[in-house]
Amino acid sequence: MARKRLEVIDGGGTPPGGGSPGDSDWRLALTTNRDGRIESTLHNLMLILEHDDHFAGAFWLNESSNQVVLAKDPPWVGGNRDEFTDTDACELAAWLQRPDRYSMLVSDEMALKAVITVARRHRRHPIREYLQGLNWDGTPRVERMFVDLFGVEDRAYNRHAAQCFMVSAVSRILWFDPKQPMVGAKVDFMLVLEGIQGKKKTTAMGVLFNPSWYVETLESPSGKDFYQVILGCWGVEIAEMDSFTKADITAVKGAITRRVDKYRAPYERVPRSYRRECVFVGTTNETEYLRDHTGGRRFLPVRIQDGGQIDLDRLQAVRDQLWAEAVAMFSAGFQWWDLPDDAGDEQEARYFEDSWEGRVARWLDGRDPGEKAYPSRLYGKTPTWTTTDELLLFAIGVDAARHGRPEQMRVANIMKRLGWRHDRGIVPGGRRERRWLQPGLTWAAMAAAETPGKAAGGDDDIPF
Repeated sequence: MARKRLEVIDGGGTPPGGGSPGDSDWRLALTTNRDGRIESTLHNLMLILEHDDHFAGAFWLNESSNQVVLAKDPPWVGGNRDEFTDTDACELAAWLQRPDRYSMLVSDEMALKAVITVARRHRRHPIREYLQGLNWDGTPRVERMFVDLFGVEDRAYNRHAAQCFMVSAVSRILWFDPKQPMVGAKVDFMLVLEGIQGKKKTTAMGVLFNPSWYVETLESPSGKDFYQVILGCWGVEIAEMDSFTKADITAVKGAITRRVDKYRAPYERVPRSYRRECVFVGTTNETEYLRDHTGGRRFLPVRIQDGGQIDLDRLQAVRDQLWAEAVAMFSAGFQWWDLPDDAGDEQEARYFEDSWEGRVARWLDGRDPGEKAYPSRLYGKTPTWTTTDELLLFAIGVDAARHGRPEQMRVANIMKRLGWRHDRGIVPGGRRERRWLQPGLTWAAMAAAETPGKAAGGDDDIPF
């Protein structure tokens, strides 16, 4: 009886929901109840979304943003052509419930599930499509991009930095491991674009990446919403890095190296893994913004000269060719992870100088005046080893009662920056002690050269 009702509908006139009378094969697959009404099932709803003239080809999934996109105007007022929203789900449910449409008892939740499922059958990746559709004209531009377009000094470091940055961004989109499809390309560094306020750094990066695929955030990656913000973005600007705390910088370093992001989308029940597809760009008006030298290699500083200007018009004009060349470099095997040789020197120049560092350096060089500036074991000698407590007490002048964890960590960072190594071994008396050894000195060589007395503190040093 139900099938007969559908045949009568398809035999002439306009079928429910629109469409031509001859376009009826899919309607025969719709299930009905005893009254001949179309059942409110996901099966029926998905058939309608795939084949009804109002919706056929309307939904596709953006693989980069994991958002459902409407490819054409929906049959209700105010539909969002960029993303399918909760409001659209309500409008779709109401449309399906209309007597002149399908008279289906569909909830907005059910409508949303059906749309997501149908959209996943029609996946697209706009950024990948953009890159794969480019044709390079053969003129090299990437190497001199920062020099010619960003007002950066013309030297080998800046030219190589431009190449690494551009190809790394391409790798995030085009690199693929079939054995680990949810793992993104390995990019362990972040460009930091320096320059005084008003240099249009943010605008320029938006032009380079396309405003639709670029986002600026003041949030630290330690925030819970950070990873939802970057989904679907190709370039992510970490703005005002000079205002970040040490904890923020540590979170940035962790975010840079991550290749997979895992979280639960609002419309999903379980967390999913997502490929990391963005690169990070730090911007700052300052010349000193790094607080912890460990992991500093993750930052690739490029400074816009005081008199330099970013040429936005020219950047817009050659944008496609810049990316086309970067794609060609990626395909040719350019090693984006091989950073400029002097990257370490550039990073070193960006650290905040600790006021204790000069005092520690003078003390280690044996240049601190005064009889009480050194322990008795060092009278007339230059230190080849020392301890954290010894440094705090003699080099800095901090009472032993105030040798807390913050003070010890501060000294440890200074010693690491100066190239000294923290090691642990057996001292006279048979106990183990941690000591700082000067560059090139081993514990065995130290023990063979002298039999030192008990150093101040030692056992209380924190292990780093």
